[in-house]
Amino acid sequence: MKKEDIIKLIKYVVGSVVAVLLAAALRIEFAYAAGIITLLTIQDTKKETVKIAAKRIVIFIIMTILSAAVFPLAGYHVWAFGVVLIPYLICCIALDMKEAIAPIAVLCTHYISAGSCNAGMILNEFLILVIGAGVGILLNMFMPGSRAKLVEYQRMVDDKMIHILKRMALYMERDNKSDYTGECFEELDKMLINLKKEALYYMNNHFLGENDYYYEYMQMRARQCSILKRVYSDIVRLTTTPQQVRALADFVERIAVEFAEENDVQGLLEELEALKESYTISELPKSREEFENRAMLYHIMEDLKVFLQIKREFFNKCN
Repeated sequence: MKKEDIIKLIKYVVGSVVAVLLAAALRIEFAYAAGIITLLTIQDTKKETVKIAAKRIVIFIIMTILSAAVFPLAGYHVWAFGVVLIPYLICCIALDMKEAIAPIAVLCTHYISAGSCNAGMILNEFLILVIGAGVGILLNMFMPGSRAKLVEYQRMVDDKMIHILKRMALYMERDNKSDYTGECFEELDKMLINLKKEALYYMNNHFLGENDYYYEYMQMRARQCSILKRVYSDIVRLTTTPQQVRALADFVERIAVEFAEENDVQGLLEELEALKESYTISELPKSREEFENRAMLYHIMEDLKVFLQIKREFFNKCN
């Protein structure tokens, strides 16, 4: 069993017992329902826990209004419960609060069991909800830290992309590319999935600060990965190595060297523009094959420009 699962199990047990004891100490009827509410409130992240607790309060208000309108007139029996459930369920579905249906419906049955829907009984049920949800929220404020794992996944993604860029620079100048495969992209995609998972977990467990930085970072690298896949496709299609390829290969190598997270890539963008300018004044291709390969090099430069602009946009947004 994972550490996270053990911690969550302990929260379930401790939270449910504490909620029941607190409700009983306050002489609240149906005290055990508070423990069930706690059990159902504790989620995988802090934000999810608070969100679901807020939804249940809204649904409780709706259910109580319906109960106060129906039960005193129709009686406290199963048919009246069915009448209450119809608009109650419609509201839950319409408001996208399906996860609140069961626990609040249980509170509704307490009105039937007590044969009353007066102010005292409504307060009793509200306190059950507040105690159960409150204990769940308080316990879920403790979450095992995930930043270290997140930073490690971030480093792995960056290292893999640097490796891919260096291989591109290497194979760009080779005529024989038979052993140049795209397996590295499969590995990178898996790393990006792990980074996304950890970034979402981190973001949903922090209420204050720039908690979406790592998620934005993951999205930036994922967009750059898509660009690198296009560059790879062009490189493997090169049938010759035009004279201009050396300068482009050196530039790709420089991107790999300056791949740091804090680099605003402004210098690289200026260097790329200078490289494109040098291409425009170079000798024209003399054959169809040379023309096609030169066109692919130009296309690679355009993709690299987009690759760098993605990083530039991210840098400007986060600084």
